[in-house]
Amino acid sequence: MKHTILFLFIGLCIASCHETDYPTFDDSVIDIYFTQDSVNYSFGVTPLSTTEHVVELPVRIIGASVKEVARNFKIEVVDKRTNAESPLHYTVPEQLTLEKDSVNAVVPVTLKRSALGDTEWTVAFRLLPNDYFNPTAQTEKEISCEAIITFNNVVSKPNWTTWNGSFGCSESNMGPWNPVVYVTFMDFFHRLEETLPATYRALVERYGENLDQKYNTGWGEQDFGGWDWDFNYALQKYVCGPMYEYFQAHPELGVTTFPKPNV
Repeated sequence: MKHTILFLFIGLCIASCHETDYPTFDDSVIDIYFTQDSVNYSFGVTPLSTTEHVVELPVRIIGASVKEVARNFKIEVVDKRTNAESPLHYTVPEQLTLEKDSVNAVVPVTLKRSALGDTEWTVAFRLLPNDYFNPTAQTEKEISCEAIITFNNVVSKPNWTTWNGSFGCSESNMGPWNPVVYVTFMDFFHRLEETLPATYRALVERYGENLDQKYNTGWGEQDFGGWDWDFNYALQKYVCGPMYEYFQAHPELGVTTFPKPNV
């Protein structure tokens, strides 16, 4: 009797195993998503010679890489989130590829400076299904089927003011506020990283890479508007001096009031 019950139990288990409808997975089409859903970029303080900039939107797949072949993926522009026009303001390659033996890829978006004006531009992209990938249905914070780039060419006046609200000693060294002068100054300042690396590191430590942070002098906080007299000679000789020569050589820029440094 015990043997009969045992055989009956085993038979039920086997039958149960055969009857269970387990879900199946198609590993030939796997999920794809953006790992970063927004990017901001400004041409503002970049050198005037910089006419384009490539923003890479990172993409990743959920699943294993394939060693044998590269696979293409598709995107579309999200019109309701976009005011930029292609190819006037940006371009994107026609073919986007996830290389073989990789789970990561990028969407390279080339931003174009010449027609930006003072408008804030946006372009948004949405991943599309194809033979290889489906946009993921997951909604975690780090995962998105859409990504947006916000970009401009706006040169904002930095907060380089003194106690009375003027543009500070920077004005006496560079003349009245002028966005062209500011962009050129930042360009030559960043060149100090190669010509005077120790001075560059010291100034960046005090004021940040774009000289937009406050520095505690021990007497109080100071931004770069008060100039930094500890590095006055270096700034005059290796930044303001080359700037003066640059504006003299390029009258088309219209900068006629830049002071000649006494170094």
